[in-house]
Amino acid sequence: MSEEKSGSSRRRFLQGTGVAAVSVGLAGCSGGGSEETEATDTPESETTEDSTPTEVDDSADVPTGGIFNFGMGTAPKGINVLATSSAYSGVITDQIYETGTTTDPVNFEVHPNVFTDWTFEQLEDGDSDENDQPNVSIKFNVRTDGLTWNDGTEFTVEDVVWSYNYLMDQEPGGFISIISPIMSVEQSDDDWDVEMILDKPIGTYASSQLALPLLPQHKWEGVEDFNTYTPYENGGPVGLGPGVVTRYEPDTSIEISYADREGEYNLSELEWRSEVPGMRSGGPFIDAVRISVYSSTSALTQAFFEGDIDSIYSGIRTSRIEDVQNTEGLSLVDGFDTGYGHYSMNLRTTPLDDTAFRQVLGFAFDDIYWTQRLQRGYAQEGDFIMPPGYTAVRPETGTDQSRLTGDSTQAFTFRQSSPGVPDVEGIRSFLTDGKVISGESGTFVGQEYPGSLTGVTAGQTEAKHDYTFGSVESEVLRQSDQNPDQEIRVNGQTITEINGGPLTMFVYPAADSPQTAKMVQNFIASLQSVGIPINRQVMSFNTMLGKVYGEEDFDIFPMGWVNLSPFATSTLYSLFHSDNADDHSTKDTGDTNNTDTLLNNPMGYGLFEDAGADDLISEARSTLDAEERNDVSRQAVERIYLDFPTMVTSYDVTKWPINSADWAGYVGNIPGPGSTYLATQFLQLYQSQE
Repeated sequence: MSEEKSGSSRRRFLQGTGVAAVSVGLAGCSGGGSEETEATDTPESETTEDSTPTEVDDSADVPTGGIFNFGMGTAPKGINVLATSSAYSGVITDQIYETGTTTDPVNFEVHPNVFTDWTFEQLEDGDSDENDQPNVSIKFNVRTDGLTWNDGTEFTVEDVVWSYNYLMDQEPGGFISIISPIMSVEQSDDDWDVEMILDKPIGTYASSQLALPLLPQHKWEGVEDFNTYTPYENGGPVGLGPGVVTRYEPDTSIEISYADREGEYNLSELEWRSEVPGMRSGGPFIDAVRISVYSSTSALTQAFFEGDIDSIYSGIRTSRIEDVQNTEGLSLVDGFDTGYGHYSMNLRTTPLDDTAFRQVLGFAFDDIYWTQRLQRGYAQEGDFIMPPGYTAVRPETGTDQSRLTGDSTQAFTFRQSSPGVPDVEGIRSFLTDGKVISGESGTFVGQEYPGSLTGVTAGQTEAKHDYTFGSVESEVLRQSDQNPDQEIRVNGQTITEINGGPLTMFVYPAADSPQTAKMVQNFIASLQSVGIPINRQVMSFNTMLGKVYGEEDFDIFPMGWVNLSPFATSTLYSLFHSDNADDHSTKDTGDTNNTDTLLNNPMGYGLFEDAGADDLISEARSTLDAEERNDVSRQAVERIYLDFPTMVTSYDVTKWPINSADWAGYVGNIPGPGSTYLATQFLQLYQSQE
């Protein structure tokens, strides 16, 4: 997997935080609902073991042949690799296209793929950017012996140079952040095959700039606009990968054949593959993958249980996990989440512009109710914006605190006066005292906090606004079932006076996710009991995307991310750098500088001096030494945690279902075993000999 695939064009919006499924999450209605937390039959939390896949005997022969039937609940949005960012399209294109380098799913090490080796040198002369950073020369060699395009055409070094220059000319949006630093790509005039010049140091160049999809010149040459190209109608898609698309009816059926590939495919035989735990070299061992597209999740799930398909995209719904466990011949493959579910706040709105107020949202969110009761233990409590499997860039790494459970990862956990009941007085006192959990140790709302793990501090050390509580005046609180005895004042005014109404939380229709509807009901009830006027606004996912990412017209919204980068830097830059946020400060003057592009940082994090990690993110992106880069990334991750522009609600405990009676070789204990790393699974699968 390339840095691009894990951190840029393959990063996906998710509707909330549905466990083990791409599903609507955290939708619902306001009102009461905290009584259920008092039940005593809460299941123990399910977790993915912190272990690597079981070693395999790579010397043993495995059977070959067979068609693996795979199901998806959403149709792919085209198979033009430059024009689509659909995860479902990626299931297909990942079998067709190859990149110069690749990253294994177990150790997250960058390995040779189409490129055999590479080196870099910072140049003393040449153009420098506005930050006075030096240009960098990247030189690499290209593997050509025995490697052909999947239509049998010979692959050459010239293809690589042409491909890069085509990408630089076309600037496809999904790859623009990786392409933009590239100044030139030419055949080298020394012992190396190709030289690439970057306009600045890029710490992850080996997993980003060297991991762009390689295109065949004989198919793409003459295509003036990449958006107009339809590969399947032009004898393709053609790539260096193991598969060819032999059927493409996107609404119903797609087939990727390995047996029908023209020419040799030898990239799966590279030596490093047999050295990674749980992986076997030499695949694919099957003849084809046949993908069926179903009209609904229920139809998809039913097809799996009836044996029409051997597995499904991503994972199984929480409610059906036990059914898989109790069905002979079916198994669940454990994996790690590749992202997180979140509630994110608009830092342009008062009092969400104050770290102290944003942190209070964490104190009022009953994560035990969400992960243990509603998700039956198949979700892990959220903390950092890097999921648990990406240990190298999580702040606990290198400390004596445990992952997910260390005291410094629990700074914003639910504060309760009794089971399921928020500590109203403690939360109010936190605000009126002007406190902020800034990274310094202390006791906050009755809980000890030992201090920052990485040594960073939040942008604020005290509250920005003066908070008091007085009589209840806002209509939303007067009508609340919580009957709060006081309402918050911000600098002497109610929130409804400041903003012309209460805070609004966007939610999806409750019918789309009745289980998670209860969570929003519980969360809003907790906030109202504190005296915070907040209500809900129900809207579809697509409408919410426009309001949030197009207009930045929101207060709080729930969504999720998947396929984040295990190297952190591209994720940090895309989601949390001010370069990817619209500054609305001049909106009323008619200034047209705000872009209509759907930028990934709608919160506006980094636009304001008291909440941002731009310096750390930029430093991490330009640090070429991997250990130093990871250290700075961990600092950026914890700075974001303390500034709290987004509240990470949970990580999925991934359970990928598979027909284990007929198939073996699948790899577990990796991130996204049934989504992000499906390309790995398809190379590993073989027919069971039982």
